[in-house]
Amino acid sequence: MDKRRETKGEDPFNDEFDLLDARADELLQQAEENSKEGNRAVVATRNAEIRKSKQWLLSEGIAGLQKKVKKGRGVTKVLIEERQRRVAALIDKIYSIPDGMGGARRPIHAKLGLGGKGAEPISLSLQGSTGIQATPAYYQSTAETSQFEQEWQASKRKQDAQLDRVERGVGNLAEMACGMQEELDKQVPILDDVDKQLNSVTSKLKSNNARLKGLLVSMRSKRNFCVDMVLLSLLLGIVVYIISLAQKKKS
Repeated sequence: MDKRRETKGEDPFNDEFDLLDARADELLQQAEENSKEGNRAVVATRNAEIRKSKQWLLSEGIAGLQKKVKKGRGVTKVLIEERQRRVAALIDKIYSIPDGMGGARRPIHAKLGLGGKGAEPISLSLQGSTGIQATPAYYQSTAETSQFEQEWQASKRKQDAQLDRVERGVGNLAEMACGMQEELDKQVPILDDVDKQLNSVTSKLKSNNARLKGLLVSMRSKRNFCVDMVLLSLLLGIVVYIISLAQKKKS
């Protein structure tokens, strides 16, 4: 929590009291919002922050306020007693803020100076053996916090076991990856040689295809010449036959 802000108004007590009272209202609102939270981890964290803020208010905050009880213009004994009652009410208000420690109670010790005639106000001491830090139940675990801690420990062990399995799986994958890399390194020269051979074969195939194409063109030209000669011979034979028939008829 931030350090207490110094006030410089005409009534230092009221200024300081308003600051602490406003902070107590903020903590009370935070406690109400925290009661609606369903996540136990978030609830425990927020309760710890609320307890820390309450401890500051009940120690440094109230101690600083007590120093200002007699300060200000026109301060009388009646006014001092009234201020002491306001301080006591503020302390009760701070203690009443829920903080997840259901068993914690305000320690019973010297009351504020509300004595009889001529009595001096008894200064509030919140440090040492009677302070909030000495309240045994304040930091004791409740059934809810103990259950949450057990569940958290069980979840932590389960998560650790899962992480161990993941670590082993990752290690196996890393070994497989190293083996694959070594095998690839061995296959690269072979693949390069195969690629060279394929390029050579492709070049030879292209050359052979060109030669075969030329041969086919040449053979087709010769075949066409032979067919033409045969047809011409048949045509001449037919013509000779027709002429011979015509000569026989004349004779």
